[in-house]
Amino acid sequence: MKTTRSLKLYVTIAALTLALVSGGCATAPKAERYVGPPIGTTYTLTRSDSGSYGSSTTQITYKISERTWEGKQVKAFASPEGVLLLNADGAWISVLGPDDKPIFTWDPPIGPDFPLEVGKTWTKSYRVTAHAVKQTVPFDSAWKIDAYEDVTLPAGTFKAFKMSYSDTLGNEQIFWYMPELGFVGKRMDKRTDKNRTGPGMRNSELISYTIAK
Repeated sequence: MKTTRSLKLYVTIAALTLALVSGGCATAPKAERYVGPPIGTTYTLTRSDSGSYGSSTTQITYKISERTWEGKQVKAFASPEGVLLLNADGAWISVLGPDDKPIFTWDPPIGPDFPLEVGKTWTKSYRVTAHAVKQTVPFDSAWKIDAYEDVTLPAGTFKAFKMSYSDTLGNEQIFWYMPELGFVGKRMDKRTDKNRTGPGMRNSELISYTIAK
C-alpha cells in the first residue's frame, strides 16, 4: 500500500515537472527587426471612410519601390494617392503627394519599436510637419502590443501582431502587422473629438497581394 502511494506521488510529481518544463521551454512570438516586402511587391486594400475622413468605400493598390530621401535609399509604398516613405526600421518618414512633394514629415520617423513581443508598451514624442501650411506640431504617443493572433482578411488568414496606438492629437489606431508579408494587413483609424478635423473612422483590409520574387 505504501509502495503504491509512493508510486502515485512520483507519477504526479513527474507529470507536474514535465508540464512546468514544457511551459518554460515554450517561446513567445517575437519579431526582432522589421523586414519589409521585396521591391516590386504589390498589394490592394479596401478602405471605408466615415465622419471627418469623408464618406466612401474604395480600393487602393500599393507598389513597393525605392526612393532617395536626404541622400539615403528608403522604401517607398506608392499608390495613386501618393507615396509613403519608410526607413530601414519600418518607421514612416514622410508622405509625398502625386507630385512627389512632401505633405507630412515626422521627426523622428514614426513607427513600432522593434523587437515586437506581446505585452510590450512604450511612449514617444514626435514632431509632425504639415508642409502645405508650413506648420510643425509636437505630440506624444502611447503604444502597446496587445496580441499575436490570427487575422482573417479577404486575402487570407495570417499571423499578426495586434497593436494599439493613441496620441495627444486625438488619433487612435488598432492595426495588425503581419511579419510574413512585411506590412499592415488590417487597420482601424479613429479620430476623436480632440482631433482638429473632428471625429471620424477609417477601416482598411487586405484583399489581394503579390510578393515579388
